[in-house]
Amino acid sequence: MRTLLFTLLCFWQCTAQATNYFVKDKSCEAISPEIEISLSATLRDLDNHQRKRQNLRQKALNKYSEQYNQQHEQLYVEERFTTNSSHSAETPTISRAQKKLHYLIKLIPSKNCNQQVAMTSELFISGMHKHSLSNTIEGNAIDVTLDINSSPKFTQFNNPLITPTNFFGLQFGSSYEQVLASLGLASLSLSDNNNAILVYGRNHAFHFKNNVFIGYQFHETLLPMVINNELSLANEKLQISTGTDQAIFLDTDLTQPAINKLKNSFDEVETASYKVSINKSEQRVVGISHGELVEHIKSNTQCYNGTILADEYLKKHKNSKTLKVVNEDHDNIIITPCYEFIYEGNGYISKLKLVEPFSTAKIKLAALAGYINQSTQWNLSGVKYNDPVASLAKLGDYDEFFDSAEFTSQHWDGYFYIYDGKLLSAELTSNDY
Repeated sequence: MRTLLFTLLCFWQCTAQATNYFVKDKSCEAISPEIEISLSATLRDLDNHQRKRQNLRQKALNKYSEQYNQQHEQLYVEERFTTNSSHSAETPTISRAQKKLHYLIKLIPSKNCNQQVAMTSELFISGMHKHSLSNTIEGNAIDVTLDINSSPKFTQFNNPLITPTNFFGLQFGSSYEQVLASLGLASLSLSDNNNAILVYGRNHAFHFKNNVFIGYQFHETLLPMVINNELSLANEKLQISTGTDQAIFLDTDLTQPAINKLKNSFDEVETASYKVSINKSEQRVVGISHGELVEHIKSNTQCYNGTILADEYLKKHKNSKTLKVVNEDHDNIIITPCYEFIYEGNGYISKLKLVEPFSTAKIKLAALAGYINQSTQWNLSGVKYNDPVASLAKLGDYDEFFDSAEFTSQHWDGYFYIYDGKLLSAELTSNDY
């Protein structure tokens, strides 16, 4: 009995001493002066930004614990990351070790905070408060909100078979919501008020009109490579059947009678000749579709262009996201009609890719090709695609190298990729994130 009481007392004390962290919680009331901690770290490449941020958060909390014997139960947090480089556009150098990531955190001991938004130290360090919790897919009949932390992430088709009347266990007439419930989050969604397309993997498109599944499409070049690079799923296990014969696989060598039977069963069938050896070629399926395909989606997505703060852009245009991608890391990406890939996280733009304009000639998803064909070249705060590298001086500091320029400014850090002294594309992380 004494042991049990001691255990319960210890549990209560440990629980009471655990610190919870709160960000943007207006219910918190300060009970003592803020504790300010400043740290910095060297940055050497774009890919380690997130890990560096996590390391700085961990060091700041460790420093707090070392300096203050009393562990507060509730801490309201304000934090800020900034970067700077000691080199400017006028003095280019090949030294990349001069860029610094600076971290300022203010910890305010508080009371009466909202426990529903409390974070453990582990969640706070991970940056969970900077990640999106939900993704909204808008349909004509109903708005469906998906919690991306609990919704199933699509990895493969449990039943890889398609027939003229059944597509991975789904039939024409199924609702948009039923497809999502059956297959999980799509890799790509393209939608307006009346029409929608969900793409699974890189090659499978489900077409909808007025929230109803009306057409299926498979093609090996359904999407452009720049979007495929965000995705990872292969489709070797796809099986195609006319309903009575043995299933055909994507690597099946087709005879002409077999091709004719497929064409009599499905609306569109495309085959191609594959060279399998010096003396042998095989005829295989590369595309197949059935039902009605949506060929045009009206865009209501506005370009970012860097004209306002990134988070303000998301607030202003939160309902205008015609083309969205969920990549293999479960990141939400908004693709604007200005060749901008916006990586979204809880009202913030965590990352921005500016993509070189590309041809749509080989894209088999017609509505996507039409969307891209209406796009204009990217423009970031007046610096445009194909501008001279020196134009970056308008926005911040940069170091020019053989095929890239390392860039840093108040709001963005990263790399612009160049050719013959002209800007082609960019990959940037937000300092407001």
